[in-house]
Amino acid sequence: MVEIGSNAKRKLNDYRLTRYACYLIVQNADSKKEVVALGQTYFAVQTRNLV
Repeated sequence: MVEIGSNAKRKLNDYRLTRYACYLIVQNADSKKEVVALGQTYFAVQTRNLV
């Protein structure tokens, strides 16, 4: 449960994403946002480590 305006509560669903789904989301997001840029860097480094 999370609190929203006027002390009301609402249930949030949790989702599990595969690594590939996370990769696709990060690659197609706005790279001007710091968290997205960090995600793109993470996947770029991990890809190079696999080779």
